[in-house]
Amino acid sequence: MLAPLQRTPAQTSYAHLLRAFGLIQRVMRPYFQQHGLSQAQWGILRALHCAQEQGQPNGLRMGELGQRLLVQPPSVTTLVRRLVKSGLVAQTAAPNDRRGFVLRLTPKGESLVGRVLLAHQEQIRSVMGGLNDDELPAFVLHLERLNTHLAALAAKTPDTLD
Repeated sequence: MLAPLQRTPAQTSYAHLLRAFGLIQRVMRPYFQQHGLSQAQWGILRALHCAQEQGQPNGLRMGELGQRLLVQPPSVTTLVRRLVKSGLVAQTAAPNDRRGFVLRLTPKGESLVGRVLLAHQEQIRSVMGGLNDDELPAFVLHLERLNTHLAALAAKTPDTLD
């Protein structure tokens, strides 16, 4: 009989991180569904909204959207098509590129994002409620360090988004 595997601190941390991510998705799914959205669709709408807030009123190219979402553009194509079909996102030809296009929120999309954001802060507060306000800065610091490390690893990986 094999001896039970001893988990290292890294393995235990990784398992807890994956479980937390799965549970966050489970909690957030019905929140977005009440607005008629999937979590992935919300990610696209939020990225386009943030682009507008950051002074890019003409929208984002598919590649820029993929970089913001940390996914390859083909992964979001179907989602974008659905959002265009539902009238939440407009797709226009990119200047100086006959094959490319730019995505931006429509007025209907802006309205939906505004409605979701009304309750979003409270929803996030609820999700993060397992940590108190004094613990959150240290948690963010650890996540920032992990993200910096992961970004460096991703830069060495052949299928990066760069």
